[in-house]
Amino acid sequence: MKRLRYIKLSDIFAPIIFILVLPISLIYRAFLKISNKKLWLICEDGYTARDNGYYFYRFIRMKHPKDYCFYVIDKNSSDYNKVKEYGNIIKFKSFKHWLYYLSASKNISIHKHGNPCQSFFYIIHVILKLYNNRVFLQHGVIKDDLPFVYYKNARFRLFICSAKREFEYVKNNFGYPEGYVVNTGLARFDTLHDIKIGKQILLMPTWRNWFGGHTEFEKNKDLFKNTNFFKHWNNLLNNEELIKYIENNNIIVYFYPHQHMQKFLSLFKSTSNNIKIVDNKEKDIQDLLKASALLVTDYSSVFMDFGYMNKPVIYYQFDEEEFRTKHLQKGYFDYRLDGFGEVITNESDISSKIIKIINNNYQDIEEYEKRRLDFFEVRDTNNCKRIYDIIKEIEE
Repeated sequence: MKRLRYIKLSDIFAPIIFILVLPISLIYRAFLKISNKKLWLICEDGYTARDNGYYFYRFIRMKHPKDYCFYVIDKNSSDYNKVKEYGNIIKFKSFKHWLYYLSASKNISIHKHGNPCQSFFYIIHVILKLYNNRVFLQHGVIKDDLPFVYYKNARFRLFICSAKREFEYVKNNFGYPEGYVVNTGLARFDTLHDIKIGKQILLMPTWRNWFGGHTEFEKNKDLFKNTNFFKHWNNLLNNEELIKYIENNNIIVYFYPHQHMQKFLSLFKSTSNNIKIVDNKEKDIQDLLKASALLVTDYSSVFMDFGYMNKPVIYYQFDEEEFRTKHLQKGYFDYRLDGFGEVITNESDISSKIIKIINNNYQDIEEYEKRRLDFFEVRDTNNCKRIYDIIKEIEE
């Protein structure tokens, strides 16, 4: 009965729309086949264009402009104009989105969704095992055990990886048929070269599913203020030692929590003008990552992007046991044995560690640099090309 609370009006109407669109899509698919056209539909979550979906789409429009490729995004999105520059836009959840999704030879996304109705297409893709022509570009480098993207729970036709250890872990543990998992590199990695680093630090914690996705915490903000997450990160934003140091050295600190935690953003405060609490509509995460000299995160895979750029990372993991119990189970990656920086668990040490790295000209010990360099065997600007080539190879 609890699940009924999450049923939306669009879920109820989805089967009706499907029945209406299906015969039209079959005719359109036949037309595409006769015309020798391959329709590719790319989407992130329907509201953004700042991740692997956007960068892969941009690559296709720039390098292969004659390809029949479209990007799906809501017209009210703050990222809409970025995609508009390259054309071929489909309105998210529109009739045309339904038609093209059912007609595409490849549906390409960074998530399990990217379709017009997530719950309905879960039934189509996973339960009925239909229209499984999807390419999973990924949102980040996988390091944990993620049952929701096991083959039996997702059924992607192509699963993109970006490092040898990740590739082997997914291939050997997630249940995908031979050839379905490939190691090409993430599309957005093409932009992580020729960067200009400023005097800024990025604080970017990930979300917690035991409160990040629950409405009771949104309705009663005091519940959120009593979480360890809020207390530790808000205390860091007001740490006197850190504030004094960054103000004396003219350093800007950006606090940019995961998008699922952005709804609590107004509760975070800082006494320093040098600490900026950032709405994700204000700043593009890729721009912040490239310009920042140091990343402080907890468990977010965003540290992989930082490691790819060979820049120092600190892991602030004050709730490790709770996180592993309630959110994500550990995979092949051990932060203490494999991590790209030191693991800090208590509030008293985090500010001094940040200051120590800055005083050392943003250099950490050699062991962490070696781990960063060893993890990614390939660093180049051909990630999008490799993804494009492998999709073409599959279609042929």
